[in-house]
Amino acid sequence: MDRDQIAQEVLAAVGGKANVTANDICMTRLRILTEDPSLVDTDQLSSARGVLGFVKRGANGIEVVFGPGKVEAVHEALVRLTGIEGNDEAFDEAATMPAPIHVHISHNPLHSAAVAQSEDEAEDEAEDPVENHDGDGDDDDAATVDDLVSLLDDIEPADVEDDAVVADAPEGPLRVLVINGPNINMLGIREPDIYGHDSYRAMLSICHDAALEAGFADCTCFQSNHEGDLIDAIQDAYGTYAGIIINPGAYTHTSIAILDAAKAVGLPMIEVHISKLEDREDFRQVSYIRAACFETITGLGVEGYRKALFDMAAHLGL
Repeated sequence: MDRDQIAQEVLAAVGGKANVTANDICMTRLRILTEDPSLVDTDQLSSARGVLGFVKRGANGIEVVFGPGKVEAVHEALVRLTGIEGNDEAFDEAATMPAPIHVHISHNPLHSAAVAQSEDEAEDEAEDPVENHDGDGDDDDAATVDDLVSLLDDIEPADVEDDAVVADAPEGPLRVLVINGPNINMLGIREPDIYGHDSYRAMLSICHDAALEAGFADCTCFQSNHEGDLIDAIQDAYGTYAGIIINPGAYTHTSIAILDAAKAVGLPMIEVHISKLEDREDFRQVSYIRAACFETITGLGVEGYRKALFDMAAHLGL
């Protein structure tokens, strides 16, 4: 793949060379600061070859996600095209800008119900939700998958809304964020008998078209195989997006950290899964993110995203 051509496509999508004030790389992300963020064409950026997703960072920053081993070469090409050397300090300064986030630390019902501990220990959300105290593997001491499913089913959406931060709706036209987790970028290749033959690019097209049809001003699609990137995307959505459509992939069944991020920002959220989780393995019956969502859609293939976008629009009164 021609790295120079990829860099040219990304550069065109962010408003051209004159609109770039700084650049750098972080893991699999190409970081760009722009002079005028309104010149960034998110649709064009999504369709650029090799781009797996992107997330906006601060007022003028954007991070473009590439696969492992690609971002370094694209960054080198971008430096050649712009004449601007990488500068991580510019992004450190942007990251320290104050953000209007008000976090309410709340009690985690999953934690206290799944672990039989003292009251002080139960309030420590850093502990694992499933623990075998004597380490002998006895079923009497360890929470089972069925136990966790039962606990999650007992959490009503109203409980989540009462317990979490409720984010103020952003001013102006409403925007929506679609977040996809590990392996979603492999749609059409990955186990097509389970996930279908539609490609990741086809899913992106569905999301953008459906969002506009539903009345949103803009739809940003982000995908990453890394848990921390998904958490960053959720946090960065605060004050920018009116709602989030999320498919955390396998992190659905393991990540309390993603749930905590969702509860912290308090944005309306819908959980989407391409396959029908109810008919799959026992371990896929557990969904932590569900406790922060007002709706779950499974088994509709990539069309589930279309339904989610229209349902989110209805929820927001569009």
